[in-house]
Amino acid sequence: MAIARSTSAAPKGNAFVGTEGIYNLPHHKREIDRLQRQHNFILSSTGGLLLSMPVETNATLRILDAGAADGKWKGGSPSSVRIIPLTHDAGVGTWLRSLAQHYPNQKWSLHGIDIGSALFPPPSADGPIVDLQKHDIREPIPKHLHLPESFDIVHQRYLIWGLKSSEWPQAVGNLRSVLKPGGWIQLVEAQWVDRDTPFDPVKFPTLAKMTEFQRWSTAAFGMNAYIAYELEDLLSDLGFRNIKKTSFALGYGAMAREEQWKVTSAHILVEGFRSLGHKMPPGGIPGVARTPAEYDAFLDELRDDVIKHGYAPQLNIVIGQKPSERALASL
Repeated sequence: MAIARSTSAAPKGNAFVGTEGIYNLPHHKREIDRLQRQHNFILSSTGGLLLSMPVETNATLRILDAGAADGKWKGGSPSSVRIIPLTHDAGVGTWLRSLAQHYPNQKWSLHGIDIGSALFPPPSADGPIVDLQKHDIREPIPKHLHLPESFDIVHQRYLIWGLKSSEWPQAVGNLRSVLKPGGWIQLVEAQWVDRDTPFDPVKFPTLAKMTEFQRWSTAAFGMNAYIAYELEDLLSDLGFRNIKKTSFALGYGAMAREEQWKVTSAHILVEGFRSLGHKMPPGGIPGVARTPAEYDAFLDELRDDVIKHGYAPQLNIVIGQKPSERALASL
């Protein structure tokens, strides 16, 4: 599968201009560019894996990508629906587009939901057709969206900085409600903070400081830095069956799987956090930076250290199957 790759870096200090009141990362066109590059980097790290559940090839499969603006999910209310052909240059729906490219002979009915409807691309004559709708994952799926129990597969990636710890069961439960009996959910999160083998602050002071920053950027907003460790239990508690985890090393910088990503991936890692300097409390980030200028300097050092030493959090792809009607009847 040919994927276009960009090595351009976003300028420092991206202002929050979208729907970032809930989500801790930016949600604007520059961030969408970073997310597209991040998506391609993930494909490199996973050998191009998009779906880890069995795919029924003899049927048209209804697919929902929750957070279709390239994996971002924000709070809001449903108000926008757009059915468009998804072009290669579209800023929204990168995962859906890759799915259509990776399985060219499979029949798909592609759907995406995200709060950032301003980033939905304009209509075009090219590309696979996708139905994009605006909705908040924390809220029950409203009837007017016509989504209940209609999807074969629901995909969600990278919500660690998008949901508070207490919101995960409700959010994933809402996604469960749109699955057909027998349908599959796929959750993708990385173990950004290694709870078992932390960085040695003497040998790797900047990488150890990164861990402090990651803990702060979740805990300070009521989020869970360790949610990637808990996805299997979460799905089990919600009644899913046939739960399975597939893991990959998400190698940044010196640990990148392919040479072409050794520098670019380090830029991708730090770009998403540049704008958090605008959310820094008056006292700064404990153990990391006291001022926005110190914060930017820390990110520059982090980028250089990752290029030199590498950073490889574990990426967990966890699937679960909603019980079929027959299975439910046997309970």
